Amino acid sequence: MIKFVKENSTLFCIPQEEIIATNVPAMRDILIAHLDSDDSWEQLVLDCKSIETLDSIGVNLIVGLFKKAKATNKIFSVVGCNSSILKVLKLFRLDEQFQVKAR
Repeated sequence: MIKFVKENSTLFCIPQEEIIATNVPAMRDILIAHLDSDDSWEQLVLDCKSIETLDSIGVNLIVGLFKKAKATNKIFSVVGCNSSILKVLKLFRLDEQFQVKAR
């Protein structure tokens, strides 16, 4: 469901399924468990290269990740976004809160 790759002080979270309402509860549980078990990262990167769809519930998940990183003074970003994911993130003005990069 989510692949984790750690490179130096950066933790990459790479969803393997769409970030939509039906998948978000399980994704949230996996993410929280992983982030709570290893806090040695300084930057959290959500890599969207393997997904095509993001809905409003998925946006809530991303906001939660951002808040978790911010609460511990760590950096958060979203990379590998296709045009529709970029559009959704910009609609919510999340690109003003953290770095968002296209594919």
